[in-house]
Amino acid sequence: TAQSIPAAASGKQSSRKGRRLIHRIRRADGPERIEAEWWRAAEEPRDYYRVEDEAGERFWVYRAGLYRPGASPRWFMHGMFG
Repeated sequence: TAQSIPAAASGKQSSRKGRRLIHRIRRADGPERIEAEWWRAAEEPRDYYRVEDEAGERFWVYRAGLYRPGASPRWFMHGMFG
């Protein structure tokens, strides 16, 4: 899993922690919301972002669920771009 600061969504400077490394996010694109098909059991929607760190590494991360008062968003790294 990865922990991310929601500021990446607004284009503000932020960081992402994954595999015990901290990446300073330089750029973020998104969100792109993906939800389950209507015939499947209700699942939380995912908001996907493409982010790039200061070293030029690019990642695909998502936030599980919607923002709710009193609840912290859960962030995950879905993959890396080559």
